[in-house]
Amino acid sequence: MKDYFKNLNTITQNIKRKIYKKKDTRLIIIMENWEEIVGKDYYKKSNPLKITRDQELKVEVSNDILLDFSYSNQMYINKIDNILGYEDSIKKIFVVQKYF
Repeated sequence: MKDYFKNLNTITQNIKRKIYKKKDTRLIIIMENWEEIVGKDYYKKSNPLKITRDQELKVEVSNDILLDFSYSNQMYINKIDNILGYEDSIKKIFVVQKYF
């Protein structure tokens, strides 16, 4: 049974990589670890969109967590740096409101 889940995990990772092939590999890693970076509550209400040329991470956030999310930007940047393995991988997080 464990082998089944390992194979399934490998397949889904390959699919993700094909879907995001044109995207920055850092963004793929951030998306795969987004729940660990922002926590369960904010994970459901936010979505990393892209990394700009200026090393800014653009994140779409629902209105009810917008202010709190903005105040925690530096903590998220530090977590992203730890996951990616080097400092200044992201210089700033640019927050945009999510519209439904």
